[in-house]
Amino acid sequence: MSIHETSAETKAKIILDEANLAFCETAERKDKPGARTLDGSCWDSGKMDGEYDERDFHRILELQLQAARICDERPELEEKTAQLFQKVMAENAGEILKDALSDSGILELGRISVVIFLLRFPTVQSFVNKGHPLVLATDEYMLENADKQNWHDYNNIARDMGWSP
Repeated sequence: MSIHETSAETKAKIILDEANLAFCETAERKDKPGARTLDGSCWDSGKMDGEYDERDFHRILELQLQAARICDERPELEEKTAQLFQKVMAENAGEILKDALSDSGILELGRISVVIFLLRFPTVQSFVNKGHPLVLATDEYMLENADKQNWHDYNNIARDMGWSP
């Protein structure tokens, strides 16, 4: 496999993990279920200076709002995505990915997360220079994946799924 290709296992893990993480971000929003607004985002633009192009900020807020509404309407997806993520292995990744993407909620949360990632990091260099926002010094999985290949994985998912930003 070429260094820039993305396995079904990696695709499944990224989509399921990102869909699941949407629930964490939704829980941190300033607004409440039933009263979601663009300015309810938990993002502090001052703290995230330089992590996205200003022209994309409004689009990111719109996408976050869509994700929050899905999380509000489909709370069961938090557990479903976590359980599916735990089952992913190289041997079953294609089937799990197919199953996950057959759920419109998971499909949409995955799409939103991948598009937001690419809006924040439009080039591999922007990602390598800034790093993924979830990379913490104690998060070995993300530290191991905070490299060029990780950016290519998101980019490949967007390309393969037709989810261009």
